[in-house]
Amino acid sequence: MLPSPPPSSVNSPAAARLVLLEPRSRPLRSGSSKESDFINYVEQKLLAISRRYENRFSATMSEEANPDVEGRGYKNIAEEIRDLDPVVDLVWISGTPSLQIAFLLTIALTMMTSLSCFPFMPRPTFQLLQKLDLMFASLLKGVSVETGEALPGSETGRSKLSTTEKVRMRGIVERTRIAVVEAAGKDGSLADVSTVAQSKMTDTEDDFNPTTEDENMDVLEDESSHRRWEMDIARVYERTIVELGMALDAAGPGNDGWAP
Repeated sequence: MLPSPPPSSVNSPAAARLVLLEPRSRPLRSGSSKESDFINYVEQKLLAISRRYENRFSATMSEEANPDVEGRGYKNIAEEIRDLDPVVDLVWISGTPSLQIAFLLTIALTMMTSLSCFPFMPRPTFQLLQKLDLMFASLLKGVSVETGEALPGSETGRSKLSTTEKVRMRGIVERTRIAVVEAAGKDGSLADVSTVAQSKMTDTEDDFNPTTEDENMDVLEDESSHRRWEMDIARVYERTIVELGMALDAAGPGNDGWAP
């Protein structure tokens, strides 16, 4: 039986204090029943998320009458991230590079697509993107960018990603950075107090509310919070970009699939 997904970390007080969960010590054995069960479990979770995303504009049932209907559409990106986050953690915990790479790229693509379909919500968006950034950068190095320890399945400290996977990752990363800028500017500048406040003080159903009334007031009064969101935009996937640049440069000219 597979373990329950770890609790979502998108409610943590500050993205800067994000720490990845420790992966299992050894990768799942290729072809084993555990690997098969894990793949099926994650695929079912992602399929359910995909269905809710597709239903975002077609609510056919009353939420009041059916609050637990899994197929009801997402109302905002925070709801989608709340479902994606524990799946991301579970994939990372698997300690299996081939599965981590495949599933995390799929999730990163999902996030990129969703940015243009929902109103921008900085806090949950940046927290999940930062988590993906740490994971991708670690997989590219073959060691944890937080601890410097070799990842399971990469005891030599070398990346398990193929050039094709690196090129795909680069495409998703670069398009996501553009999508974040466009999403942030769609409803007004993040320098606008009301925009930042609305993003931080969502309805209770979003589960991303500040924990105290004082924190709500801080959002309205502290202009540094505006600048922090703008800085976070510039930092989207910054570690991954650095590692990708070194990895693809090491592959030599003409081997990365990109024109100069």
